[in-house]
Amino acid sequence: MTDKPSGKSFDKLTRRQTLAAMLAAGMVGTGMRSASAADFAAFNPGYAKNIVMPAFAQLAAASESLATAASAGCADPKAPDLITLQQAYHIAADAWADAQMFRLGPLADGQRAERFAYWPERRNIIDKQLSALLADDDTISLDAAKLGGSSVAVQGIPALERLLYRDEPLPPTGCAVIQAIAGNLVAIATEAQKAWQQAAAKPAPFAANPTEATTQFYTNLLTLLQIVADQKIGAPLGGDVAAAKPKSAEQWRSGRSLRNIRRNLAAAQNALFGKGGFAALLTPEQSALADNLKKAFADAIAAAEKAGDDLPADVSDESRRHLATELLVKVNHLRDLLRQDVPPVIGITLGFNELDGDGS
Repeated sequence: MTDKPSGKSFDKLTRRQTLAAMLAAGMVGTGMRSASAADFAAFNPGYAKNIVMPAFAQLAAASESLATAASAGCADPKAPDLITLQQAYHIAADAWADAQMFRLGPLADGQRAERFAYWPERRNIIDKQLSALLADDDTISLDAAKLGGSSVAVQGIPALERLLYRDEPLPPTGCAVIQAIAGNLVAIATEAQKAWQQAAAKPAPFAANPTEATTQFYTNLLTLLQIVADQKIGAPLGGDVAAAKPKSAEQWRSGRSLRNIRRNLAAAQNALFGKGGFAALLTPEQSALADNLKKAFADAIAAAEKAGDDLPADVSDESRRHLATELLVKVNHLRDLLRQDVPPVIGITLGFNELDGDGS
């Protein structure tokens, strides 16, 4: 049975997910656009087909490529080809940044999201459990199935990053863990993709009714932007330079912190304005709102580009902190528009998401 790094925090997460689903179900309140269940029943399969499914197809393909690279790059475990392994790692991490928003259904089941990328990390648990795994002689015989039953902290992208970007050479067990992680990611991504293939055409995939499904899709979008603002930018930034926490930035070892944010923003933009996205639920009368949203996305993406590729340096250098601060302001503005202005006009009411009230 899969270990939970923090039973208390996982229980809180599970309760919030359950409550969110309960609140989301059938919630079309007064004063909102008179969207019908039929509108959402027509919208959901298109969203799943055009927005969700391509992300999981990419995730499965990238994970397969990573597994292939892990075999090639670890052909000689005593002299692993780190360049090949790092290149494949970045492709898989890109695919995860594009797909991590879609928490409805398969990623929420079986802790797949946490197993693929356990982050933010608490109490240095990844380093502790990874060190123990590397020190165990039995690790030489480790495979993906065994790893998939262990702690989520050592199963995914963050643990792989620590193996590929470290100051000291890999121990003899390092390649066994790399290959097991790659195989485990293939299993997770393939399971999620197959589950979506089976449900994508339904009017209410992984939900009790079409309204709930649309609401959950939209809640996932807002949750991603909350993660970007609060965890990916706000946590490293801190209140001032003295309170900055550069090593709380996501995947800072491999220099991916801002790259992930840019891909997250692009994925969110596609969820709204891509074919089958939420903009299809806006009426012509909401053209001004659509224009405001397009500008807000453009501004946030431009701020992420301006911030460069080194978020830890941005937050730690007083002369550069304005780059991270401006990015946070733009993302929060976008988030406010999406949270406050869009739900009433497309006919949904938002409940809680999995981060609400999480002070940990």
